[in-house]
Amino acid sequence: MKTLLLLILPLSISLSAFGQIKRSNPRGGSVKNAPVTTHRPAVKIPKPMSNSSSVVSPVRTRPSFSSSSNSSSSSNSSRGNGSSSSTYYNNNNNYNMNNNETNSSSFYGNAPRRLVDFHNICSSTGGNVVSTRPYDLVRTLTNHIEKYAGDSTDIVILIDISGSMGNNVKSIASESDAIIVSVPQGSRVGAASFRLSNSSKWFKHSDLSEDHWNAMDFIGQKRKYMSSESHLDAIVNTVSASTWKNKERIIITITDELISPSENIKSQSQAIHAANQKDVSLHTIFLEN
Repeated sequence: MKTLLLLILPLSISLSAFGQIKRSNPRGGSVKNAPVTTHRPAVKIPKPMSNSSSVVSPVRTRPSFSSSSNSSSSSNSSRGNGSSSSTYYNNNNNYNMNNNETNSSSFYGNAPRRLVDFHNICSSTGGNVVSTRPYDLVRTLTNHIEKYAGDSTDIVILIDISGSMGNNVKSIASESDAIIVSVPQGSRVGAASFRLSNSSKWFKHSDLSEDHWNAMDFIGQKRKYMSSESHLDAIVNTVSASTWKNKERIIITITDELISPSENIKSQSQAIHAANQKDVSLHTIFLEN
């Protein structure tokens, strides 16, 4: 009898448990009808097509000086290893990044004789002169902005558009991203162009703006490059035409020709006076051909 009870008891417990499972399962409780798993199989999402609206354009970043130099050096073997060709002249020293020039009797106030007029108007307004090669123009311009413009500075880029300046101005327009990124925080940028002041529409101006692309678009405009240039008249016009707001104010003239008093209505002293009245520092980037 005890042996029979030991055999019946486990069987009844098993049948009871099976019935409990069957009652608790809403779909019948059989193993075949067990609830399906909630885990979703992986789905391979196809890559969007290049013209898809979901493709996000990459953020433009400032090109590094080294990459800019390397990309340019392939078209001009005289650039060597990409080192800067810029030479700065100011009241205190003559700084040549390549040590190609030294102080001599041909220098006036640490500037060579040919640049003495630019040196005078720049040093008299707290600015500086730098000479460079055309292939190094953009790097020199961005370096100059970073060196002399602090936060919240009004910066006007004054470009010579005489006959020999076409390629130089186009190089500025082609690397406008690098120039814009070099502009300090809170600054405004303007631009102006000039040629000989006795010619029609010799001076044009894009006023200072927090939208720096206005100035770059102005520089990149299609135009005729012709005649000579009137540097002093252009400086006076730029000072008076610009709406100055920030405390720090600079005008950077970019040219490949020397100042000729006979081609200007205004004198050197008048240009200096106009700039000092508005607390504007005059700077010059002179392109050595």
